[in-house]
Amino acid sequence: DMDFKVAGSKDGVTALQMDIKLGGIDQETLKQALYQAKEGRIHILNIMEEAAKEIVVNEEVLPKLELFSVDPSKIVDIIGQAGKTIKEIIEKFGVSIDLDREKGEVKIAGNQNEQIKAAKDYIINITSSQKGTKKGSKDKDISDFELGQEFQGIVKKIAPFGAFVELKNGVDGLLHSSKSKHLNLSENQSLKVKISEIKNGKISVDLCE
Repeated sequence: DMDFKVAGSKDGVTALQMDIKLGGIDQETLKQALYQAKEGRIHILNIMEEAAKEIVVNEEVLPKLELFSVDPSKIVDIIGQAGKTIKEIIEKFGVSIDLDREKGEVKIAGNQNEQIKAAKDYIINITSSQKGTKKGSKDKDISDFELGQEFQGIVKKIAPFGAFVELKNGVDGLLHSSKSKHLNLSENQSLKVKISEIKNGKISVDLCE
């Protein structure tokens, strides 16, 4: 004839609900019900606390978020024509990306820190390019470089998404990691590469066959 629900913590009651078909209950009955509810509540909370001590959190599978800012005028470069660039980044690194055009904020979410960092480095590489008369590699003139040109380059820096290979006159080309998985690259290693793309003042290269 009475449905009595009590919720709370060890410190006290936070909510209660009573459905009753009787005309009412006396104070003593209510008091007994509250004490009984307290005993049950404390018992359950103690079990939960003990169980919590044995929980092992696998941080590798937890969602992670990276937030950073770029020049708002560079957001369009991250998006690319008809969203092509951002789609490629999302597919390549297995992350999700949110952009704030006005503030220049970039949010990258994913399950693996390595993939998030690689996506961030990739985006920073895109946004650091200088638009204009084919400038790149820290404003060095790349107007003399053409598709298909081959160079005996030197690996100058290795990043999660690939290696930067110096071609000539201090100008670097990016050899993406997907094109060099079979190699154990190291800095100052000599590589024969050819230019596969020149875009937004940046040079991409492939390994020569």
